[in-house]
Amino acid sequence: MKKRIAIDLGASNGRVLVGNLEEFEVVHRFTTHNDQILGEFYWNIQGLFSEIKTGLKKAFDCYPDEIVSIGIDTWGVDYALVDGNGSLVSLCYHYRDGRTDGLIEEVSALLGGKERVFEETGIAFQPFNTIYQLVAHKRDRGEVFAAAKHYLALPDLLAYWLTGVMKNERSHASTTQLYNPKTRDWAWPIIDELGFDRSLFGKIVDSGTVLGPLTVDLQHEVGASDKVVVIASAAHDTASAVAAVPAIAGQVPLYISSGTWSLLGSELGEPLTTVEAMESGFTNEVAANSQIRYLKNIMGMWIQQECVRHWESQEGKLTWKELDEQTLLEEAYQGSIDVNDLRFLKPNTYDNLMVDRIDAYLEEHGMEKPKNKGQYMVAIYRGLATAYAEAIGDLERVLGVSFASLNIIGGGSKNEILNQWAADATGLTVLAGPVEATALGNLIVQSWATGELASLQEGRDLIRTLHKVKTFTPRS
Repeated sequence: MKKRIAIDLGASNGRVLVGNLEEFEVVHRFTTHNDQILGEFYWNIQGLFSEIKTGLKKAFDCYPDEIVSIGIDTWGVDYALVDGNGSLVSLCYHYRDGRTDGLIEEVSALLGGKERVFEETGIAFQPFNTIYQLVAHKRDRGEVFAAAKHYLALPDLLAYWLTGVMKNERSHASTTQLYNPKTRDWAWPIIDELGFDRSLFGKIVDSGTVLGPLTVDLQHEVGASDKVVVIASAAHDTASAVAAVPAIAGQVPLYISSGTWSLLGSELGEPLTTVEAMESGFTNEVAANSQIRYLKNIMGMWIQQECVRHWESQEGKLTWKELDEQTLLEEAYQGSIDVNDLRFLKPNTYDNLMVDRIDAYLEEHGMEKPKNKGQYMVAIYRGLATAYAEAIGDLERVLGVSFASLNIIGGGSKNEILNQWAADATGLTVLAGPVEATALGNLIVQSWATGELASLQEGRDLIRTLHKVKTFTPRS
């Protein structure tokens, strides 16, 4: 197989990988930095682009004549606004910034109620959705917002900086709550009613669209030829990850893309926008193959990550092996949190630590506070496993199906404790892996785009053949 570059930016770290579906290597790994400035949270997007260029140079230094394409995926909902010359008019907000607090109800009322918004967009109501971010941006930074001429999701912006070509990729656009999955276009009536200029929102292109070569300056900077093309891969990282679910042809997969978030869902041919679907908390996002990723956002490893960040700031580096050992020693501890409680959404601050929020939740619900790190992990993992079981029950009820197994993919699939507890809580056989599902899905879409693969399913078949998964069966 030809070699390709997958640029995979998660909410915690980013990687530049080079290879193909048989084998690949991480040539550059970096933290996806965010900064708090005067009480607001932003992504250091220019710094991330610099890290990407470093990774590209390393890749082309290693394989100067073998690489044929590049694809980018990132987390959803976040965006940049640029002027008519393509320059940023604002810093790039972080989706965990608090400026959208309270806007779900306000915007829903303005647009005729939640049922109408869900019917048009199919997107679950989350305070970080792009629709609320843009409303807050217009409200709080009106002069800046007025200077904007183009809306670009973060992977669209990075692809623009690489190629000079400005497009909106479909899987990422579908996360905004400003996209209509039935018309497969922007939700123009909602855009109009919110007072956004239609010209902000550009042409939407499918996953797998070839954008063009790197700019001439970048070709020289990173050592690439003009034959290497940048592809609008499945630009939303979950869409890329789901593209690599090792499902058998004709099988409707049940999956969790496990990382900072746990994205639990299945695939549908058409969006499901009933009131029951809305009330279940599931969302309709577009898949790499233009099907619907019908899924639910569950808070995921973020809660664990913030606890570890705090402990390491106080005590120094922790190893995951040490944390796992402490967790298993405390398995009898009965504490459990509701991981979807919005108190767990925001980052640590000096006066509002994640561990303190966990303590408060457990006290409020009559449970003993954790005495050590292992008990904190038990409370988080048990809460996640319970949330998985409840979401699967809702999914089976709404779809009228029963699942026998659960695919857990992504970095979180390495967590064998949680994999086993998920099997126990759901009663399903858990198939864990591939770990690098997002990068593999990115590579599948690139290979499909250039004709090396005939279909996304062919890529999934290769993943199932080439990459091992580990099985966890429910304990009685």
